[in-house]
Amino acid sequence: MNKRDEQKEYRKQQILQIALEQFISKGFYGASTREISKIAGVSSGLLFHYFDSKESLYETLIEIGCSKMVLTPRQDISPIKVFEQQAQDLLQLITSNPFAAKMFVFMGYAVYNAAQISQKAGDLLARHDITSQSVPLIQKGQELGEIRSGNPLALSIAFWCSIQGIAEAIALNQNSPIPEAEWILDILKKKRTGSE
Repeated sequence: MNKRDEQKEYRKQQILQIALEQFISKGFYGASTREISKIAGVSSGLLFHYFDSKESLYETLIEIGCSKMVLTPRQDISPIKVFEQQAQDLLQLITSNPFAAKMFVFMGYAVYNAAQISQKAGDLLARHDITSQSVPLIQKGQELGEIRSGNPLALSIAFWCSIQGIAEAIALNQNSPIPEAEWILDILKKKRTGSE
């Protein structure tokens, strides 16, 4: 990537970060491209060079968020190890990258209204429902005796909502203490003593 391309990518990321902040603090309808341009120190024309519309900015942020909402079960490791890796990776990501923590806040809001804002955004979120994606893996872990018994969807909701809540706390205060991934994993793990 040459210097000009690097500058373009930097500017695009800057606009996305500012748009993210605006969408979180003001909502989609309260945020304006004029304000985003002003904060970024660019003209509205330049902003629209990168993104065709406010909807396009919103959809791009949804795409970024959805790209992380994919659970890829692997045949070479057990289901509980997949969830352990997810917890470790996501906690590391949200503590090292303020943008990632804020994306959790944004995506949490988006599930309520994305479909009314943009059909594309609504469709993306519907296809990337991480709690539903996790159900077959939880069921497999239950069959193997490594994930506690209980409703698989309820267990998935408990696991993912705990990560969501932690991300929101980190987004509000970067200095918040970080829970251990093991604590989150305990939501799913079958107790070794034989009791649930």
